Amino acid sequence: MANKKHKKKAQQNKPQTAPASQASTAKSSREDAKAEKKNLAAERKKAEAEAKAKAAKAKEKAKKSTKPGIFTRVKNYFASVRTEMRRVTWPSKKDLVNFSVAVCVSLVVVGIAIAALDFIIGEGLFFVSGLRS
Repeated sequence: MANKKHKKKAQQNKPQTAPASQASTAKSSREDAKAEKKNLAAERKKAEAEAKAKAAKAKEKAKKSTKPGIFTRVKNYFASVRTEMRRVTWPSKKDLVNFSVAVCVSLVVVGIAIAALDFIIGEGLFFVSGLRS
């Protein structure tokens, strides 16, 4: 079927001139046949290349969908940790000291507040119940 289509196209694309002799028409038909064979061979190669490309894509997709092994996952995890640690903006020494002092002061203030609340609640319960341990 494909050969008939190509022959029709080749005949339609040829300029319609009067043949000089039978030998020249036979020669041109042989050339047309050779050209057609070359076109068919090129189309076959193209189709094979497309089929190989599709097969390679399908294989790659199947490979991606499978779960990697434990060592590969651990390796990927540490690689991502390393990448993220490079993105971190680390504080300077002065900033680090200031933040540390602020945390220590906050701990002392919250500790004093909790101790004061504990004393007040304990004395209130003693006053209400009248019990001393």
